Amino acid sequence: MKKALLRLPAVCLLLLCFLANQSLNAQAFKEEFGKNRVQYKTFNWSFYSSENFEVYYYGNGSTMANRTIEYLEAEFSKITETIGYFPFAKTRVFLYNSVVDKQQSNVGLRSSDFTVGGQTNFVQSQVEIANTGDFASFKKKVMFSITDMLIQEMLYGGNIAEMFQSSLTSPIPVWFTGGISSFIAYGWTKESDDAVRDFIANNTQNKFQKLSPQMNLLLGQSLWNYMTQRYGQRSISNILNLARIIRNEENSIERTLGVPYSQFLDDWRDFYETTKTVISQDTQVPNSDYIISGKNRSSAIFTDVAFNSSGSYLAYAKMLDGRFEIDVVNTRSQTTSNIYKAGLRLIDQEVDRTLPLLSWADSTTLGIIYVEEGFNVLAVKRMGVKGEQKLRIPLLSNIQSFEFKEGGRQAVMTGDINGVSDAFLYNLVRGQVRRITNDTFDERDISYIPGTNQVIFSSNRKSDSVFVTGPLSLDEVDDNQFNLFSYDLDYPDSSFNKLTNALASNVKSFAPNTTDVYYLSDQQGIHNIFRYNGLDSISTQVSNFSYGIKDYSYDYRNRRLAYISISDGKEGVFYQSFDGVTSTFSSVTPRRALEVSKILAEQRKARIASDPALVDSIQNSIEFTQVRPPEQKLDSLKAGAIDTENYQFNRKTKVDTRDYQFEKPKDDPTTAGRGFLNIYQNSESEERIQGPKLYENRFQTDNLLTTFVIDELRAFSQLFEIQMNDYLENHRLRGGLLVPISLNQGYDIYAEYEYLKHRIDAKVKYFRQSIVTRDRTTFLDQRYNLNRIELGFSYPINPLLRVEANPFYTQTRFIDRDFRLLIPNPAVNPSRFNDEANATASYVGLTSTLVFDNSVVVGTNLHEGTRAKLTFEAHGGLNAASRSFNNVELDVRHYQKINKGIYLAARFYFGSYFGKAPKRYYLGGIDNWLFNSTQIRDPETDDLAFQPLFTSVVNNTGVNPNKSDILFNQFVNLRGYDYNTFQGRNVMTFSGELRFPLDQLLINSDLKSNFLKNLQIIGFYDIGSSWDDLSPFEERNNQNIEEIRTDGSPFSAVINNFSNPWLQTAGVGMRTMLLGFYSRLDFSFPIQNFSVLSPTFQLSVGYDF
Repeated sequence: MKKALLRLPAVCLLLLCFLANQSLNAQAFKEEFGKNRVQYKTFNWSFYSSENFEVYYYGNGSTMANRTIEYLEAEFSKITETIGYFPFAKTRVFLYNSVVDKQQSNVGLRSSDFTVGGQTNFVQSQVEIANTGDFASFKKKVMFSITDMLIQEMLYGGNIAEMFQSSLTSPIPVWFTGGISSFIAYGWTKESDDAVRDFIANNTQNKFQKLSPQMNLLLGQSLWNYMTQRYGQRSISNILNLARIIRNEENSIERTLGVPYSQFLDDWRDFYETTKTVISQDTQVPNSDYIISGKNRSSAIFTDVAFNSSGSYLAYAKMLDGRFEIDVVNTRSQTTSNIYKAGLRLIDQEVDRTLPLLSWADSTTLGIIYVEEGFNVLAVKRMGVKGEQKLRIPLLSNIQSFEFKEGGRQAVMTGDINGVSDAFLYNLVRGQVRRITNDTFDERDISYIPGTNQVIFSSNRKSDSVFVTGPLSLDEVDDNQFNLFSYDLDYPDSSFNKLTNALASNVKSFAPNTTDVYYLSDQQGIHNIFRYNGLDSISTQVSNFSYGIKDYSYDYRNRRLAYISISDGKEGVFYQSFDGVTSTFSSVTPRRALEVSKILAEQRKARIASDPALVDSIQNSIEFTQVRPPEQKLDSLKAGAIDTENYQFNRKTKVDTRDYQFEKPKDDPTTAGRGFLNIYQNSESEERIQGPKLYENRFQTDNLLTTFVIDELRAFSQLFEIQMNDYLENHRLRGGLLVPISLNQGYDIYAEYEYLKHRIDAKVKYFRQSIVTRDRTTFLDQRYNLNRIELGFSYPINPLLRVEANPFYTQTRFIDRDFRLLIPNPAVNPSRFNDEANATASYVGLTSTLVFDNSVVVGTNLHEGTRAKLTFEAHGGLNAASRSFNNVELDVRHYQKINKGIYLAARFYFGSYFGKAPKRYYLGGIDNWLFNSTQIRDPETDDLAFQPLFTSVVNNTGVNPNKSDILFNQFVNLRGYDYNTFQGRNVMTFSGELRFPLDQLLINSDLKSNFLKNLQIIGFYDIGSSWDDLSPFEERNNQNIEEIRTDGSPFSAVINNFSNPWLQTAGVGMRTMLLGFYSRLDFSFPIQNFSVLSPTFQLSVGYDF
């Protein structure tokens, strides 16, 4: 019995932790910050519909949308059969013409940093995809996006029950979910192969948590590839479906494959260690001593590198989350200078990983292409001269490459118009763009042949004719084979000269003269440099690095090479000597050998399907590129012309009617080797595509919150919140209801509508708060109501900064429901009871706000970056000017990572009420504090000391029983103290924390417990004060002076007690996830009046500032 009684407090404590969460009241720690989306244009959407998809587009994206939905329907069965999941509803696909257009989308804008306990996020069958600029990469991106969306729906939201269940479990890591999506979409890629070999070479532990998201994707891709190679493709669906049930990736792998998870990772490492050993025999690892870009601690990416014509300057571009800078190395003095910075840091948004692009117009003038305010911009920067010239490039989207012609008056580019990739000529003087190619083939990496008007580019075209239109569907697009072509701009009717003809991706061409062409090729499995000799039309390999080259620039005159590659999981710019002539050789990697065999098998299968007699006509080997020297010739294949060089006459045949044999039905190559589910799905699918139709605003539930909160005045309360929005989140509805558990302490209710489609965001909000105070012993029964209607207008200056203006109307009402007021009292005028027992006040006002937020979430209860909010609010009394008051507040928070596993969080808060009827701040306590306590400083004047109207009037106490100010007064946190330890019209606090997340401190640990994964130890120091007229910075202040007055005496005395006006506290705390709720335990040592008080424990629920 005694043991049961001892366990009872612990059980109650856990129950309270489960029920408690964040409060609805808008207190100081609950400020709303958030990023912005800036709409530079208006999007008018239409869509096509099919059996399994709805594809939305805008502008001139109709053709692209039609091709996309056809491709998705063709690949749908393959995806669903591979992952073993069939969606419950159609998938909505929103196509954007470029990444910069997608950055203007509102989807995901209002999502909170952390999911609070009791919150259920509804997983939507929806995905947004930005065009990449060419069909080859776009079709793979479409596959990845759709697969990733289906995986998320499969694991977290197939139905309502699964959504509620997923809200109570930890998320599955990116390497698992994103890795399988990458593998299904891209297969075993050279980037993934490079990443895993680099990881194995530099890491002895199989830990991915501390790696960048991109590295997690690549390593996850390699894990799923190994799994498929070792255990077969069927293991994918088995593992995913088990993970869907048990919500644990490690256990799902163990139970499906029958090996311990640690053994599985060791086998994965051994698999790629073997590959690494084979490759290292005839390749060389890029020497990290040659890195000139410094230590890449932030995991930034490098987009371009370029020597000037003399080799005296080397420029390279470094980009992180949309913010970039250009560094230039003086190769003679070996000094580096930063010459240009631009762009904005975009949080949780896709960025164009190909920009900025660099090209030298002459030896001292650098051209930089990037995106600014939704448009492509060419900035021309001259070395040693302040400022730059900016030109807006018309028409083009997704510019992928560019190079100046000598003199800098013209430039060639590759980009797209309406989703179709082509090569273009840009006249800088006239600001005009002219097409070089006009077809549906993909063009990449264009450059000039010096001294001529000829260009070289990479393309997946098969024909050398300028009149071939190209593939008509995404399925026909060749994404494995890109070769080099040259073209003379002076002869528009000439054909393209095909320089290489390899079953590989040949890109990034550079011609130092009219004879040689350098380019990158993955012919042997790794992106290395090859040299094409125009004299004998032979290509030879001239570099043999172990890890692929992303981009390069070759100083042919001085025989120096600068290139971008990886080292220890991060990109860097390497700079070294390089003769560029000596041929080398590296054997074909195992990945490449498998890839070539698959390509050849697909080609064989396609040709057999078209003509079975050609079974043995496909050669199973790759020959070195040998092409005739480029020569100028007219295009022999005009539109509609007959190819007389390859014309075949049909032979006449006679039918033997006496011995006629019917043909056997041919096997359908589209169903060969496919499962029953796959074939059944196709048989049931709609062949036709409907549309286009106009987009209609249809609302869906985004999230639902059902939880309990702890209010400072009303203790435990039940909170219900719901958020709904249309598909694009241009229209957003939110509503909430807070009801105290006792059901007789009032309630809060709010409803809000936001319209976010255009540059200026608008909203309308209604908020009602009702507080009831009761005390049966004193007959206290009062209700305080506040009703507020607010219009809001927000102008985002950029994605991180916005200004807001919110006019509002507010009405307060005080109702004293003491039954004694109904009894006639001869000593009191009845009208006084009637007037004072039902008093209202009305205000009109304006709230002006400036918000900055560049913070990013790096873990549970962890941020990096800065948040700041400056607010001014004016209340003008309508029925009495004496009720007018104003309020100004400043809230600044900074989060800094000190090193791995240690974070600094600091917060400064200042608030001030002023005007004819200023309100007050209550300093002390914390949010959602269990077992909280409140100090009443003066029972007669304190707004928290409620008194019945009847008592005040009959006894003539002189105390105003109307405490409507509590509807505006604010509680401000300070750990270690009771609520309302200090109060005043002004408040100032500072809080500093050192946060030690256990999972990051123990890098080599394998924490499986959700409790330990989220465990944080913190050390903190808080200081604050609240005052009326005399600030704590003065020697005489409101906290250390006391006025003594005697009734009936005209004299009074002011005594200085030399008290410290600042409340301080220091201590340690623990944070972790408990029963799905983030809980906080603080052990504080309050410091008041220069003395350390008894330590206090404070238990609360919710996240820190």
